Amino acid sequence: MTTSIEKNLRIVFFIAISVFVFEIVGGILSNSLALVADSFHVLLDFSAIGISLIAFRIANRPHSSKFTFGFHRVEIVAALVNGISLLIVSAFIAIEAYKRFFDPPEIDVLILAGVAAIGLVANIAMAIMLKKESKSNLNVHGSYLHVLGDLISSIGVIVGAVIIFVSNYFIVDTIVSVAIAIMIARSGIVLCRKCLHIFMEGTPVEVKVTEISKELVKLDEIIEVHDLHVWTLTSNLYAMSVHVKIKSEFVRQTNGLLKKINHLMREKFGITHCTIQIEDDQDLINPKK
Repeated sequence: MTTSIEKNLRIVFFIAISVFVFEIVGGILSNSLALVADSFHVLLDFSAIGISLIAFRIANRPHSSKFTFGFHRVEIVAALVNGISLLIVSAFIAIEAYKRFFDPPEIDVLILAGVAAIGLVANIAMAIMLKKESKSNLNVHGSYLHVLGDLISSIGVIVGAVIIFVSNYFIVDTIVSVAIAIMIARSGIVLCRKCLHIFMEGTPVEVKVTEISKELVKLDEIIEVHDLHVWTLTSNLYAMSVHVKIKSEFVRQTNGLLKKINHLMREKFGITHCTIQIEDDQDLINPKK
């Protein structure tokens, strides 16, 4: 992880802690479940970022004979923990909202709106700091989803406070908290699905196996491509294994072919770890036989 990413994560981490304390106190003072729910979302924000920082440190450890791929997958484990935590908190908020639905308590609207507004400003700042890195790293993307979701929920809390102020319908606070719970759950499901796809060695969404086969067959040396597998080690680190059958006249020129394939995969598909088995046109090494 670059120094700039780590620095941004640390700043966001301390901002999130401050917002959590501010919103949980404001939620208790205003008796607002929506604000308490928002504070729990912020709690997940800095928990997720803290996990991200620890995961990045572990992931930078060198590989060993026991862990030949190193510790890159720690980032994905951390992202999965973040996703599961989102689902747990959404369930908690939904349960508390159900308890309040039939007997909505009175809400201090001024405290609610003021605290939510400060939380909104803080979340905008955190989202801006994480947006760029979230596109290139799944674990940072998980933290970004937490912050973005909390930003949207802060807007919902402010809108709810305005409605309560105008109409005096305190049940609006409960409705807003349910909406926040649904939004949190959706983010959790999306993140968990991405992590599970990686753990199941699924093909990266950005990579099309059929396109790889077409590009390889275009090379003059290659006759056929089979047993092609592409998977994700960690964020933006893809691996590939493939069997290529080549023409007999190129059997003694395999070193040049390997360099050509590795360059093609890196430049066109972003695959940096390739394992290539070369077979001649007599099909002597075809595992299907």
